[in-house]
Amino acid sequence: MRPGHPHTAHQAVRGLVLAVLLGLVTGCATTASLPPPERIEHFNASSDRVMQATMASLAERGFVIVYGDHALGDIRASYAARPEWRVEAHVVNASRGSELQLRGWRGRAALGVADFDRLATSIAERLGEGPLSRPAVVTP
Repeated sequence: MRPGHPHTAHQAVRGLVLAVLLGLVTGCATTASLPPPERIEHFNASSDRVMQATMASLAERGFVIVYGDHALGDIRASYAARPEWRVEAHVVNASRGSELQLRGWRGRAALGVADFDRLATSIAERLGEGPLSRPAVVTP
């Protein structure tokens, strides 16, 4: 085939369309496999107290604790909605107190760190470390 021939142009366009489609499919596959962002909270309380407060706060919101291991500091919970909500929590000892890592999904979509605001506040309140559990400071 000669350059400028109609079949050559047609093949070039076909190749370009195929490359774009493959790029889109590859892009979708890699986006779905990214882990969700983690919300990290630090507490002065022990890891055992943070585990208990996290499980109680999740249960209070209607989540079912599917898995909980105090030795490993792992919690998995789900909420029966359409689509299902799933939350994973991991508690570790920190230099002062504990660190709580939260991540979750609604169906296949990852939850953002802001989606955990109410849960994190509830946990902090149960531990006596929340904004409402501190004595109010009155200024003139």
